[in-house]
Amino acid sequence: MEKEEETTIAKKTKKLTKETWCLLGIIVIIVLLDQALKIWIQKAENLAIIPGILEFNLNQNTSAAYGIGSNSKFMYVATNIVILSVIYKFLTAQNEFVDTKLKVFLSFILAGGASNVIDKVLRGYVTEFIDFGHHFPVFNVADFFVVIGWVAIAAIFAEFTVKEWRSKKEETNLKDNDKEEGTK
Repeated sequence: MEKEEETTIAKKTKKLTKETWCLLGIIVIIVLLDQALKIWIQKAENLAIIPGILEFNLNQNTSAAYGIGSNSKFMYVATNIVILSVIYKFLTAQNEFVDTKLKVFLSFILAGGASNVIDKVLRGYVTEFIDFGHHFPVFNVADFFVVIGWVAIAAIFAEFTVKEWRSKKEETNLKDNDKEEGTK
């Protein structure tokens, strides 16, 4: 019996290790892609992919998200490190209770946030360059993954909430039906 438990734990540990390596791979790939494109755009400066619709225009963002906030490098880095630490702590503390899909989207947020913090520390600003014809704020690959991560997590929580609501509604309906049959 004890040997079976040890085997089960060993299998779970191997699975978690594979999953952890995959998540770390996602983070590393996103950070490297974002940093490589930022280095490239520093040299290219401006490039019209589809003029007026999609352009790569170098922008040095010294503020926080979407140009909001103070120009304080310390506050930006400290705030982001706290947020990234909370996400990391959640992932590690709740590992067995969090499904892989949610872990992937949290990894998107970690990667994007980390890459922008790297920018702020090394350059003193965040390099933004993806410009959709001035219809949206200029952003970068890291921002894209952060937004995708948060939107996907919101969708996951919305789906979970709807399922819970339907389950409670069905449970209430069953109880009401049982009461009606009991009074007959």
